[in-house]
Amino acid sequence: MENKIEIQKEDLKQILFILMNKLEASSNNTFLLNKDLYWNIPDEELYDVYKEPKDLTIGSLAEDWEFLQKVLKREREVIEYDFTKISDILKLIGQTSLV
Repeated sequence: MENKIEIQKEDLKQILFILMNKLEASSNNTFLLNKDLYWNIPDEELYDVYKEPKDLTIGSLAEDWEFLQKVLKREREVIEYDFTKISDILKLIGQTSLV
């Protein structure tokens, strides 16, 4: 079964803006991530829920954050994969009461 979901760029921007407002309203100025390593499912297997993933790898939130810090320091340009890196970090924040 294949579903296609169309998301308007403006809608995505608005959701991100709302979430950033939630973050801004938080009393936390820093976030202590109490986990680092996570399972990473290759892109070609991630959305094929009818087959069990075989090629699991391990990701690191510390490495993801270090990679993203290079954007902040202007040591490299933003790339599309940065969305994946920040989403792994946001996933842990969203699963805890850090905000």
